[in-house]
Amino acid sequence: MQKIYSFLIVMILSSVSFEAFAQGTKCATMNILETRMQQDPSLRQRMEESEIQTQKLVTIAQDFKRTAQVITIPVVFHVIWNDPIQNVSDEQIQSQLDVLNKDFRFLNADTLSSSHPFRDRAADAQIEFCLATRDPKGEPTTGITRTQTTVVGWNPNDADNIKSSANGGKDNWDPTQYLNIYVVKLDSLTLGFATFPEELTTSPNLDGVVIRYEVFGTKGTAGSGSFENNTGGRTGTHEVGHWLNLRHIWGDDKCGDDFVSDTEKAEKANYDCPTFPHNASNACGTGSNGEMFMNYMDYVDDKCMNMFTVGQSQRMTAALTGPRAGLLTSKGCQTPLSVEHNDAGRDINVYPNPNNGLFTIHMSEASSKDVTIKVQNVFGNVVKEINTNSNATIQVNGVNEFQPGTYFIRIDSGDNSIVTKKIFINK
Repeated sequence: MQKIYSFLIVMILSSVSFEAFAQGTKCATMNILETRMQQDPSLRQRMEESEIQTQKLVTIAQDFKRTAQVITIPVVFHVIWNDPIQNVSDEQIQSQLDVLNKDFRFLNADTLSSSHPFRDRAADAQIEFCLATRDPKGEPTTGITRTQTTVVGWNPNDADNIKSSANGGKDNWDPTQYLNIYVVKLDSLTLGFATFPEELTTSPNLDGVVIRYEVFGTKGTAGSGSFENNTGGRTGTHEVGHWLNLRHIWGDDKCGDDFVSDTEKAEKANYDCPTFPHNASNACGTGSNGEMFMNYMDYVDDKCMNMFTVGQSQRMTAALTGPRAGLLTSKGCQTPLSVEHNDAGRDINVYPNPNNGLFTIHMSEASSKDVTIKVQNVFGNVVKEINTNSNATIQVNGVNEFQPGTYFIRIDSGDNSIVTKKIFINK
């Protein structure tokens, strides 16, 4: 449940409650975040400022009906192992990728029934994940790295070292172009943890998701040991949700705020497999349907979580227009959203970039045919369309039309040349 007040954002980011970890530290994301904010006070301020911007972007998202444009994120899996059992198979890695694609596209078989009171809030986030086929140097890759280490086990306090080749881990790939997922042996009972988008600014080398090998995917070692309730790969879904700027549904405090308008307030984290309705009419003011324990951002067993909400989907899309906007044009899977090709052999530049909505498109040579220019926001909506003659220089004025954010300029010069450019609007 969301309260869009800056003082509340500051209050929540200033003090993280760990009451929810009494039953077990399933997710260490907020613990690690709190430690990093203590070490770097500027991170707290950046997150406060980013949250205000996120809410603005979510408001814009609510004004536009998202088209069928699907965002595809290249993924590289880093397997770090000491004992051979930790060196999970390609098949197990594929099973985790399959879970992510089903959960984020609302294609999971265990979705809520059509009559469930929360069904209308469940959403297709229109985000997909592909195994990287091109590495940061442009070379072919399987999208999987394997590193044998002398480190017997990792602790969340060692989070930085996991992503460091010099310390027995593995350096991450360019986090503006890839989602880095680490599969490791964790010493504690923690299932996983992730970094938030705002941490990219000062600590890009620490960006990524970490998942213990016993709860990774649905095959092989998944559910082994004392983790029999974690066979569905939902730790990966939960942690990637954090990576895309989602908070725990209980706001990491009693009746806390997750900054999303269509989730239910919760008194604390939920565990095991509650019966619906759970904790109805609680102290937080939740109604007769109770808490949304089946949300991926709660702590219930894998088999009992099955949905993101529309608001959470909008929040993740907002993250992809801000700190994680580079993913929109990543060539990590050779199928980026912004595919630039130039069959006519001309160079096309857009400047200035960033701009306030007034910019110029310059082609090295004029087109022999009319030119069609479409300006699209990140939700796929065309916010401005221009049909013009074959001039090599075209000025676009959207000062009064474009809200701050990321936009794509699709330039069709009519002679088998279609070029897409990305611009940023700042006001």
